[in-house]
Amino acid sequence: MQTSEAEDRLKAMLAVAGFDIKDPNPQIAWNVFKLFTQEPVVCADDGVLFQCGLFLSSGLFYLDFVRQFELENEDGEYDHMEQLHCEFTCKPNKQLHELGKNLWAYDFESLNEYFAAVENLAEFKTAISQTGWQCKIRQEEV
Repeated sequence: MQTSEAEDRLKAMLAVAGFDIKDPNPQIAWNVFKLFTQEPVVCADDGVLFQCGLFLSSGLFYLDFVRQFELENEDGEYDHMEQLHCEFTCKPNKQLHELGKNLWAYDFESLNEYFAAVENLAEFKTAISQTGWQCKIRQEEV
């Protein structure tokens, strides 16, 4: 798949899984996201990131599943990065207020090891069990 098709592909996979953007369940999204990362994308490098914490500007808590694509120009030189976010936000409660974590898949031998590590994080377990989320699926150049 081309990077320009990635956002629509993730949205389609979420829809098939019964994900409701108006009442988003981060566990469903995480399960789909793991499958989505297995689908090849035409790019120079393909990274996966889990992140959560407080947005200082808005005061909202975020839980974000990110796939990052590095793109090259016609000469094979670095051109730019794009990130596809499956981002959840909510008002932070006492449990969420202290949480913050970033974990890249680059630090692991396989995506399966990475996913297991994310799922064992206290930050992941606490955040994913919360309710009252809003969700945006978006792709941007970074």
